Amino acid sequence: MSEADQLWDETDAIFTSWNLEDIPFSESASSLGSNLDQVFTGRTQELRTIFHLLRGRERKRILVYGSVGIGKTAFILEVLSVLQRKSKDTLATYISLPFETDLATAALIALARHMPEDEWAQQLLNNMGLMSESTRKTKTKFDAKIAGFGGSIEAEAKPVNAPKFPTLTFQDLLERALETYSRVVIAIDDLDKQDPAKVRQLLHDAQGMLKGDAWFILTGHPSGLTRDLLISERGLFDLALEITALDQATTYQMLINYLASARIRETSKDETNPDAVHPFTLETARNLCAHSQGIPRWFNRIGSYVLLKAAELKAEIITPEIFQQGLEYVSQKLRGQSELTPEDYYVLDLVLEKGVLSDENVTMDDLKRLKTQQFSQVLPILDKLIQFDLVRRLPTDKAAEYQGNPILLPPSEQSDEEE
Repeated sequence: MSEADQLWDETDAIFTSWNLEDIPFSESASSLGSNLDQVFTGRTQELRTIFHLLRGRERKRILVYGSVGIGKTAFILEVLSVLQRKSKDTLATYISLPFETDLATAALIALARHMPEDEWAQQLLNNMGLMSESTRKTKTKFDAKIAGFGGSIEAEAKPVNAPKFPTLTFQDLLERALETYSRVVIAIDDLDKQDPAKVRQLLHDAQGMLKGDAWFILTGHPSGLTRDLLISERGLFDLALEITALDQATTYQMLINYLASARIRETSKDETNPDAVHPFTLETARNLCAHSQGIPRWFNRIGSYVLLKAAELKAEIITPEIFQQGLEYVSQKLRGQSELTPEDYYVLDLVLEKGVLSDENVTMDDLKRLKTQQFSQVLPILDKLIQFDLVRRLPTDKAAEYQGNPILLPPSEQSDEEE
């Protein structure tokens, strides 16, 4: 037996002792695939609100908004999954907004990808330099796909070749779809990955399409979308639905569901039964939920790295000491993202040092250290740190306030750890 084989068997033995086939946590809803229905937890009132709206005959435009990592993608994928199963006369489509692409073109791609039998739809994809459904089927199974939606959840890395008249082309294709379906739902995700000014322009340009014959669900976060402007002045959305942090009881149930989705042998889901959260103890399971603050991305990130650290230590159970080492591991990985520049780290450390950074508490020495003269010059870096889930903008009516991700260790402790 080779050394590599032996190492694999050792890892396999650890996970088998935990009654897990693999690490169930994932920061991307796309990686969950068909498991999404098993692990999706909570959001009862939000789901009820959308489902009530979907019972109507008049098409609606829905904005789902919330902070980065709050679970917007998982939420809309769950809605679309239910529509696929329960409303056979509905065509539910999804796309993550491709880079440098207008909303009409994005909607056109989403719709065409879900009309594999329509030759014109597939020709449109080919003309845009995208794979038709027949071509997609020849791709390797290792490609990341959204279960049931025929499209990648990740935004396209390069701009697509948009048709000359994307809005009119989309409308023509929509009419063809409505010959078969009584309702077409287009979900366009990840508007918050675009520049806020660009997003506002995209929405302005797409007003005609959004008020057409399709239902639309769009997602974004407050710092990337001016909610009041979009609703009051342009009247684009019939419903603005905020996705907020989960409470601790729901987060704990989510932990049980995630672990259950990867069990080798079925176990109890009773929250008081240690088997339900093994290899976590009841205490460290509660610690995980508390540290995540009800934010799904933080929950998944902590859970994943704590399990990785526990496997490295060959731990039978995750004690508080091992859990703490896992938290330190998370902090190291989160800070070590290669896309960050020295200037980004300067701003991040300043946020962590102050606890909360705003125009009101930044000093001239701080600005000089950052080689800037005004706080407004730091905002683009703060927006970048938000996208990398290192910083979040606090929901306050005061001046813009920014707080570091609580998963991160303070700069002094981080330096000690790295030494």
